[in-house]
Amino acid sequence: MKLSDFIRSRTSEIVRQWENFARTCLPAASTMDDAALRDHVVELLRFIADDMDSPQSNFEQAEKGQGRGPKLAADTEAEKHAIMRVADGFTIDQVMGEFRALRASVLHLCTKESVEQFEITEITRFNECIDQVLCESLARHTTLVADVLRDSNRQKDEFISTLSHELRNPVGAISSCAEILNDSATKDPAVARVVDILARQTGHLTRLLEDLLDVARISRKRIIFKIEATDIRTCVQDAVDANSQLITRKGQTIKVDMPSSPLTMHVDCTRVAQVVSNLVNNAVKYSPTSSTIKVSLTIDTDHAAICVTDNGVGIEARLLPHVFEAFYLNRAGDLAKQGLGIGLWLSRQLIEMQGGTITVESAGRGTGAEFCVRLPLYVSRSLVTA
Repeated sequence: MKLSDFIRSRTSEIVRQWENFARTCLPAASTMDDAALRDHVVELLRFIADDMDSPQSNFEQAEKGQGRGPKLAADTEAEKHAIMRVADGFTIDQVMGEFRALRASVLHLCTKESVEQFEITEITRFNECIDQVLCESLARHTTLVADVLRDSNRQKDEFISTLSHELRNPVGAISSCAEILNDSATKDPAVARVVDILARQTGHLTRLLEDLLDVARISRKRIIFKIEATDIRTCVQDAVDANSQLITRKGQTIKVDMPSSPLTMHVDCTRVAQVVSNLVNNAVKYSPTSSTIKVSLTIDTDHAAICVTDNGVGIEARLLPHVFEAFYLNRAGDLAKQGLGIGLWLSRQLIEMQGGTITVESAGRGTGAEFCVRLPLYVSRSLVTA
């Protein structure tokens, strides 16, 4: 008996072993019946047996061993199996495990027969077929999962963008009311304190919404830069001014060190100020009352460096590589609860898109930190027209 005929004659037993393995693929298998568990295995065994009986050249043998055998249909049985397994929630490792178990089941049954009955060439052909269907199934599984993730990310970005836009109007109205109340002549300390809290919290909420909108724009490649000749000192001063009230409220001091002469660069000043403002805001947030925040602008051979230095909580060495990751938070007590953890990720994107870099240094917990933005003095033509 040929190995292909042996597979045909023992299909029921092989299918039963396939089902037994598929039941171990949790949690997906916990809600599946027997028909779903043995999905396409009968068709796969029929394909393998028929393929083993077909003529094969040395080139075809080599191609099949690499998973590049000829496709006889738009969707092979192995690909159909992958489609169903993705729908059922099987991981790629579980699908791979199914085909490994299938190979093991057939070879184990073979050992119960006379070993001499099956030639080495037949066993080789069988292994080549398993490799072929495995590659086809895994390739389709990978593609489908990638499509699902891409659609999920697109929907997430659209949701964030829509939500942020919808929230801007009510937040803007609340902010306007806070300004009116703040301008009104009231000497009641309790009312003044409530108005101050309202103004600060709506300002914080506005910044969060703008950050979320920028995240969505970057993810969807819809962010626009206005690159133009600007005195970079203006960008830095705008960032410092944006945090002046917060610095005063915490009783902190800020020292700004910049060249006395104008420094004209091609940048998006609004975006640079946004990044530096975020760095200053973080420095204030993570530094104690009465501390000093330092902001410096220096010129090197081919770039300008804007550094924000504080003597606050610092960053442990093991955490330094992660501070620019999305949704990362410096978990230092209750401070970790503030913000969404996207500010530094967003800052890096905005600076790198202008041809610059942003780095961080810290000697460890309790030693403060220094963030430095470096922007090229001479921007590329592609950025000027962005």
